[in-house]
Amino acid sequence: MEVLGRIWGEWFGARIRLAATTVAALARAMTQLSGTERHRLLEDVERLPADGHAVLRQYADPSGHWGPEGRAWVARLDAESLRVRWLTRIDPPDLADLLASWRQAETLFEDDGHVHEVAQVRQVLAEVLRACGDAVGSRQYADLARTTATRLGARPLLDVLDALGGTPVRGAASSPATLTAREAEILALVAEGRSHGEIARQLFISVKTVSVHVSHVLAKLGAAGRTEAAAIARRDGLLG
Repeated sequence: MEVLGRIWGEWFGARIRLAATTVAALARAMTQLSGTERHRLLEDVERLPADGHAVLRQYADPSGHWGPEGRAWVARLDAESLRVRWLTRIDPPDLADLLASWRQAETLFEDDGHVHEVAQVRQVLAEVLRACGDAVGSRQYADLARTTATRLGARPLLDVLDALGGTPVRGAASSPATLTAREAEILALVAEGRSHGEIARQLFISVKTVSVHVSHVLAKLGAAGRTEAAAIARRDGLLG
């Protein structure tokens, strides 16, 4: 942004896309960071959307019209910002607002004809829905994203979707997972957003031991990651 700002002027239009891409990278990193690190990075997360909307106010288009690509990236920037807050549980948005934001981004990228970004948005929707226990909705979005990624040969996106994996359907009659006392203790800390290092220090065990326990918890809950494990634990009353 600093380099291009010197060439194109501070409030160049592509700044919105760069901001959205940066917030997306921060969202992917957030769950692996300590609470202190997350709070520090949230300052950047809050600043970048503000900069993006400043571009809208400064943009000098004689027609007065902000085109379909610009509108799509503004929606993506706002959606990514909500995702960071939802992942970190720091002033988290309502789930309905989060999903509505991402679905708006999906619609606007479809209007723009940006096939790859539509698939990227659907991959995030699949992750959010899976974390909330909506197995059917998650699978539908993941399948749509995977079809597009396969057709485009988009290997990085396919890798993310492969890591997401299948979504086991947990029926109403399913029995809650049985956790050991230590696993339940660690799950509660995971649900609070604590990093592996923070959990290790609090419980006076090694980070490797924490990692092993977390892996066992994920397997027992059928969760793809920490965020989904926390959502399942809340839903199934495993947090006490």
